[in-house]
Formats: sequence, C-alpha cells, structure tokens
Amino acid sequence: MENRRISYGIAVAALCGVVCLLVVSSPAAQQKAQTTNAAAKVVPKMTDGHPDFSGFYAGFVSGISQAEEGEAVIKRTSDGSIFFDYAGANEPQLAATKENENQPPYKPEYYKKVDELAKSMYGGNTILDPQYDCKPLGLPRASIGLIQIVQNPKSMAVLYEAAPGPVYRLIYTDGRQHPKDLDTSFFGHSIGHWEGDTLVVDTVGLNDETWLGVGQDGADNHTSLHSDKEHVVERWTRQGDTLTLEATVEDPVMFTKPWVTRPRRTKLAAEGDYIQPQMCLSVSKDHIIKPSEKDPKLICGWCVPEQLYGGTSDKVTTSERKKEAN
Repeated sequence: MENRRISYGIAVAALCGVVCLLVVSSPAAQQKAQTTNAAAKVVPKMTDGHPDFSGFYAGFVSGISQAEEGEAVIKRTSDGSIFFDYAGANEPQLAATKENENQPPYKPEYYKKVDELAKSMYGGNTILDPQYDCKPLGLPRASIGLIQIVQNPKSMAVLYEAAPGPVYRLIYTDGRQHPKDLDTSFFGHSIGHWEGDTLVVDTVGLNDETWLGVGQDGADNHTSLHSDKEHVVERWTRQGDTLTLEATVEDPVMFTKPWVTRPRRTKLAAEGDYIQPQMCLSVSKDHIIKPSEKDPKLICGWCVPEQLYGGTSDKVTTSERKKEAN
C-alpha cells in the first residue's frame, strides 16, 4: 500500500493545477454557507447520551497546512479565484518560523538544556529528535492528526496511523482512578470524565523519553523536554465533523507554571477513507539535512524563501539561491 503522505502529495499537486483556474460566484456567501452547514451537523451520541467521537479523522496530513481558527486551507481571492495553500514537502520549514510563539515555561537550568537542543535544529529537524528513533510521540505531541477513534461508554481507543509508527492509547471512562503503582510509558495512563459534552482526560505516568513539540504542526517548540512527572489534562470536544483538542501540561520538575497548548483541530475523513498504518524506519534520520560548509543554510523549493531567510526581492529564483549558497 502506498504511503499516505506520498499519495496525498500527488493528489494535492493535481488539485493545485485545477483549483487555481476556477472562478466562483459569490465566494463569501458560499464559504459562509459551508461553515454554517458543517457546524449545524448533529453530533452522534452513545447509549449513555454523551457525544460519540468514533470515526477516522484525517483533517491534517503532511504537506497540507492545518487550518487555524478563522483561516482556510482553500482561500478565495477578491476576483473569485481559488488559491490552495499547499506548503509542499517543506512545510516543516515554514512552520519553523513560528516555533517561538508558545514556549513551555522552563526553569532556568532546564531552559539551557532546551536551548542547546534547539541549536541542533536545521530546517525544522534534528537527528536528536526521539521520533527518528521510532519512539512514540507521547503527549501532547501525538495530538489528533491521522487517527481512528473507537469509543463506547466505558473507554475510548485512539489509534494513530503514524506517530511516528502505528501506536495506540486507551482512555478509560468507566470511573476508575489512576493506579498507585503505575509504571511510566510513552502514553501513560489516561482516565476521562464528562463535563457537559466535553471529555476531560487526565494523563499521568508518562516517561521522559519524548518531546512536547507537536510534530509538523510547528507552532510549539519541537525541542521541548519534560520529566517523568509530566501531567497532561486534555479537553476533547466535537462540533459537527470537527474534533478539537486543548491541553494543559504541568511539570513540577521543569516548569515554573502550567503550559497551555494552542487548540488543535481535525475533521472526519472523506467517506471511504480509512486508516493506513505506516511503519516507522529509524534509518530515516540518515536523510535529515545537516549544515555544512557547502550547505550553510537550508534552501526550500516550495516555500516563500523570504519568510525563512529574510529579504524582500521576489525575483530571485530558487536555483539562483542554491548557487549563492554553494
């Protein structure tokens, strides 16, 4: 089975060639109608009356920017043309420009360690990242990208297509408490309770082998350490086909105060789409670009170079920039 990232990349490339030629009448009215219809969808309920999150969610895939609140991946210009915001293979580099927006509140001694890790970052990646050794992403980094949710009144299973390999976590909603003799693990021990239509999930027992950064989301620092005393409280809500996850992270060892991540959203996949588990290969880290005398800074082919390297000229081609770098 072909890798989903490759297949989506091909599909998006084809889509770009089509949508840029479209002209839509009354674009503002159509966009408002689509938003209203999505929000108006009835959320299914379980037998106990609580929202049912079950389904395959694929609203965020590699190469396609996750829509922020008030933004859209497909944007219409004033003349009615459609622009598809495709970041391409270098989306992590674009995202890297945002990495200082929401930093965890480290104590001084731990900030120094994180700062040293950040210096190893190049183009939004570093070979020190535990995901390149195929270690599960942990929380809150795994987030809600490509996931299958299977839910009943007593528990909810979250199956990840690639985080970075096919992994899962269980959230118990049957009223149990955390075990007193809990061993740490990559996803810890999660228990949930309902506050209205919001599922509040409390997770402890997380090991210290993961980072806090949220993969290719990019808004939070990728090189974010945490201790095995990390405590994560998540709030899961569903409106129509959209699933929203908010998280607060406490770490009494490394943090000066709780850290609140920005909300993350995903949507139900198109009908007929399904989870396609992707195996992780640690050899991937051999392909990570590293700075060298011949390659002093990363040159990207899909992004807007000025956003990463400064300058205002739009007349310099990528090939010319590569010549300058060499």
